[in-house]
Amino acid sequence: MKTLAFFRHLLAMLFFAALQVMVCNRISLFGYATPFIYVWMILRFDSFMSKGSVLLWSFLLGLSVDIFTATPGLNAAAATLAGMLQPSFLEISVRIDKHDVVRPSCASMGNSHFALYAFLLLFIHSLALFILKDIPIDNWGTVILSAVGSSLLSFAIIFCLDLSFSRNKDRRYTSGL
Repeated sequence: MKTLAFFRHLLAMLFFAALQVMVCNRISLFGYATPFIYVWMILRFDSFMSKGSVLLWSFLLGLSVDIFTATPGLNAAAATLAGMLQPSFLEISVRIDKHDVVRPSCASMGNSHFALYAFLLLFIHSLALFILKDIPIDNWGTVILSAVGSSLLSFAIIFCLDLSFSRNKDRRYTSGL
C-alpha cells in the first residue's frame, strides 16, 4: 500500500512540475501574476500524512521545478515553507478528530474553508518566492503586488480545478482505528 502511495505521489510530482515548467511559467498577467499550479499538490496532502513526508515531498516538488527553470532553490524553499505550514493550516481550517482522514478539497472542507486555507497557503508561498527572488529588495510594492497577483491567479485556477475534480470520495472518512 505504501509503495502505491509513493508512486502516486511521484507521478503527481512529475506531472505538476512539468505543468508548471511547460505551461504556467510562460503565463504572466500584466507582468505581475504567474500561476503556481504545483502548490495544489501540497494543498491536497491529507491529514494522515506525516509532517516529515509532507516536508520531503514539498521540497522535492519545488526542487524539480527549480531544476528545469534554473532558479537555484527558490521554488524548493517556498514549497518547503508551504509544506511546513500545510498541516497546521489544515488543522486550523477544519476540525480534525484523531481518527479522521481529511484530504483537503472543496468537497471535504466546504468551499469557504478550502478557499481560506488555499489562499493563505498560496499567498505565503508566493510571498516567500518573490522575497527570495528579489533579494536585495529595492521595491516592496512590486514584491507585494507580484505575490498578491500570483496568489489570486493561482487560487482562481486551483479553486476551479478543485471544484471540477473533487468527488464524493474526497469527503471525510474515519480511518477505522
